[in-house]
Amino acid sequence: MAKITNRTIAEIDAEFAKWSEFLNGGIGLFAFGLGISCLGTPRPDITALLSLIFLLIVVTHGQRHFPKKLRALREAELSGVDEMVLLSIEKKYFGFAAMFKKFLVYLVGWLFLGAVGIYGISKNFGEF
Repeated sequence: MAKITNRTIAEIDAEFAKWSEFLNGGIGLFAFGLGISCLGTPRPDITALLSLIFLLIVVTHGQRHFPKKLRALREAELSGVDEMVLLSIEKKYFGFAAMFKKFLVYLVGWLFLGAVGIYGISKNFGEF
């Protein structure tokens, strides 16, 4: 009998909604706010680097929000059909197009904070 049922997929959907909310609402908005605040400092490159390190620690700690059902299915021994269903579920949530549809705020926050750091480094490059 298949391990992945319609109920399992519904549970993954619910868990994924929480994961997406954590990344977009928690990390993405926080990263964008940190990037804006770094622009107001004398050395935005240093503060952006410190902010990136801090955010990496927060994201590492936030791994507990990752969908537990999906993690369990990755570790379980699955039949061939279940493996294909799992791959399609992962593509639905973590594919290239899905990253821009579901994690846009998260990506923009990280990219903006990284851009502030790069801008600060390029602006202050001659001062080293």
